[in-house]
Amino acid sequence: MTGATQPKRVQEKSFIERVLPWRRRNLIIAFLFILPALINFTLFRYLPIFAAARASVYQYSLLGGFKDFIAFDHYARLLQDPVFWQTMKVTVLFVLAKVPIEVALALLLALFLSRETFGTGVVRSAIMAPLVTSIIVVSIVWAMMLHSENGLFQSIFNSLGIAKQQILSHEGRSLPALTLMMIWKDVGLSMLILMAGLKGIPTVYYEAAIVDGATRWQLFRHVTVPLLRPILMFVIITRTVFSFQLFVPVYQMTKGGPLNATKVIVYYIYQQGFLFQDMGYASALAMVTLVVLLIVSIGQMRLLSTDY
Repeated sequence: MTGATQPKRVQEKSFIERVLPWRRRNLIIAFLFILPALINFTLFRYLPIFAAARASVYQYSLLGGFKDFIAFDHYARLLQDPVFWQTMKVTVLFVLAKVPIEVALALLLALFLSRETFGTGVVRSAIMAPLVTSIIVVSIVWAMMLHSENGLFQSIFNSLGIAKQQILSHEGRSLPALTLMMIWKDVGLSMLILMAGLKGIPTVYYEAAIVDGATRWQLFRHVTVPLLRPILMFVIITRTVFSFQLFVPVYQMTKGGPLNATKVIVYYIYQQGFLFQDMGYASALAMVTLVVLLIVSIGQMRLLSTDY
């Protein structure tokens, strides 16, 4: 009986292997692993994008629902909206100030802290602490520190004999203050990614360059930067995208003021959609912001591409 059933099992096994070869079975297993992420992106990323694109061509509000189809009227209004252009200008200024400083500082910290020396673990932990702190908590604490009367910075100014300085309520200082806070908050993540990239560079390249008489600056310029270029591209693009989405600090600390000096595009979208109940126009603003981000990201990828 055992001898009769054994060939059948072998035959069934060979049939499964013939229908699903080893490579195809691995692909199915890999697809099952990424399926939750695909479902997440479909439900919470792609479907909302299509819903926003649909809402942008209707007169639509959360309370009134969909009303008249108005085609591209929202987009025509957007082009003539001075507040939109102001918010885009503020957003671009924030990104241009934050991203280069953050990436340069993160690279500098990664170069120094990637070495396993005494005290580097403590310094790394201190830099990473803001990263794991909630952004709303960080915003509240920094708002207290920047308070024009009893804030920490005002106490420092007083101890140095400097008169009280308006920061968050000053048109020219509020955006730099937010930029400084967000660099302090996000530099740890950029540093962590760059440190991982530095760890992945084989030491044989450095050893060969040192044998050829390369200096530290030449090692950095001709070995570290070219081999770290894909990681730098990833960091720059992701930091740019996330910087365009600045919202919580503006909402908590300045409400877009003073005189729209800190009103970024995402906060303006929030105002139009939830405060003014014009979700159709807010959706048009969101779609234009998405297109701008795609153009900026593609441009950065072409500029920083490692293909020669």
